[in-house]
Amino acid sequence: MSDKDADEATESHIEQNDTTLDLNTDKINAKTNDAMAITAQATPIVETPETDNKLLESLDPIIQRQHSDLIYALGVIKVRFPNKGIKKQFLSAARTLGVNEQDYYGVFTNNNANTDRDKYLYLAEQVQWVLSIKAHYQYLLVPATQQVLASFIASLKAPSDTLETVYSSVIGTSYISDNSLNLPEVVCEQIYSQTLDELHRTIKEVSSAQTIAIQGVIKELEVTPNMGVTPFDRARNFVAFRYPDMYEHTHKMQTGSNTTQSASLLRIDMTMFDSVSSHSIVDMTFVYQENSSDKQHYYYCRIDVTGLYPFINTAIQAFTPVQPLI
Repeated sequence: MSDKDADEATESHIEQNDTTLDLNTDKINAKTNDAMAITAQATPIVETPETDNKLLESLDPIIQRQHSDLIYALGVIKVRFPNKGIKKQFLSAARTLGVNEQDYYGVFTNNNANTDRDKYLYLAEQVQWVLSIKAHYQYLLVPATQQVLASFIASLKAPSDTLETVYSSVIGTSYISDNSLNLPEVVCEQIYSQTLDELHRTIKEVSSAQTIAIQGVIKELEVTPNMGVTPFDRARNFVAFRYPDMYEHTHKMQTGSNTTQSASLLRIDMTMFDSVSSHSIVDMTFVYQENSSDKQHYYYCRIDVTGLYPFINTAIQAFTPVQPLI
């Protein structure tokens, strides 16, 4: 579903359902705590095999989710209104604050106020957060904590002095979900957002890598917005934004030294490491070619993508292939 199609479908849904849903998580948590307290005070059930079976049969989970995948996706976070009531509330707040009706960050932060900053936070808690990948809505995002919700909001802040797109890396677990956008739901545990220029500046601050090395790595990694489901995409997204050593090493290869000729990054390959353990590990190979000859140098690192958070299993280091890599 494209962003445009989703917008039209949502508008149609809004017209038919002019009701504001109260999805305030604080209220829900409070009600849940009250219910648990009442349950704790209830008359205890005498446990027998018969009552155990009846009790188990009568228990239905409050929320049923079908597990899908761990994701480490790259895209653009956008805001949708689930109904007309919330949209009207938002537009009213925008007029009160004197900000553009597309300035979601301005409204959700009370125009970035130092006091009463959470005045309109209830709107951020009730809108639909979606991840757009290559101009198509792909995931419905659900923040796992208030801190993650704050990161959602921060991703909407327009960068100063540039029209660059703000990309967000979304880490979480996706589930098949019944919602108005017919999208898989992702419970987000962490996100971080930046433009490519901000990524360049950050890498320069934490390493000696310069722009040409950074651009070379990003090009060969083929870093573009993606669903972040496959081991290769999860490994790619992780190292692109969280492994500055890779950029620094490429810079050193391009610069050369007294003992080695300067070399340029020729390509980056990925394969699954044949591990005897149950871990899912990606072998990432870096092939450099000397600028003054055809001689090639080979390096690799390994990324463990078994769990929610990928990590470097083996730092980047040289190796000699059994036979030349084609």
